[in-house]
Amino acid sequence: MVTRFTHPSVKALSLPIALAAITIFSGCATTTMKPDTRSAYDNTQQTLKAQSVNIISDGCLIRVEGGKNDIMYQRSDLASQALAQTVKTRLTEKGVKINKVSSPFVCGSLTKDELTKMDILVTHDAKDQLNTTYPLLSSTNDFDSAVNQAYLNLHSAIRRTNKVVSDNPSAYKDLGLDITSLNTIKKSEGTNKVFLVTASGSQPSMGTRMATGALTVAVAFAGGSTGYIAQKGQYYSIYLINLETNQVEWVKAGEIKANLFKMPVDSSYTVPKMFAPLYAE
Repeated sequence: MVTRFTHPSVKALSLPIALAAITIFSGCATTTMKPDTRSAYDNTQQTLKAQSVNIISDGCLIRVEGGKNDIMYQRSDLASQALAQTVKTRLTEKGVKINKVSSPFVCGSLTKDELTKMDILVTHDAKDQLNTTYPLLSSTNDFDSAVNQAYLNLHSAIRRTNKVVSDNPSAYKDLGLDITSLNTIKKSEGTNKVFLVTASGSQPSMGTRMATGALTVAVAFAGGSTGYIAQKGQYYSIYLINLETNQVEWVKAGEIKANLFKMPVDSSYTVPKMFAPLYAE
């Protein structure tokens, strides 16, 4: 099930990027799951236990201004690492072996057009400046240009699929990632199964809140178009990707209750039922 919220003030506001209705992803809590659905999830669990699995993380935190919005680079970079650590810990507790974590980009889920229309804060106390860089490499990125392009293509493929949360494990379409990128990522990761996870959020600056009151701000969801939500919002998205079959096998997204925007950034987050219904939590 997908719950869609359209904020009533969307049409009345003018932000530097085009406004649109937001889709909030929410898993539907069902009291009874069909036996074949539970069986499919159980099979996925066993498959994950039978091989090593990697995590690809991304973070994108935006400060909304009256003019150009600000990419909060340092916070985004650290939020990506924190969410990856959260996912790694939860999966390890479930008996899944995580070989490595890759964090190629900051705001890798955004397009070049979106990123280069914003300013950037390189550190939390830096002065904002026009962002002319695409893609924004993370502080830990040591990939060459060909591998970076493959990871960018993965983000683009996820955007095109427009995945949403569903209790039906067979509801997802093919990923549609090109073969060259698929093989490049498989070689880089050394496994056929990866979790793509993203921490995303937007926070109006003090000046913007005072000038406009309740407003709509941009949220960069992993694997989806930029969304918009009233005032501050922070979210996670998780995609289980099979690089052998070129498919997305499971998706989950929801709200992160912790404060992603504070400094120092937390090293991990508490996210209840992050892996439900894949795992009974």
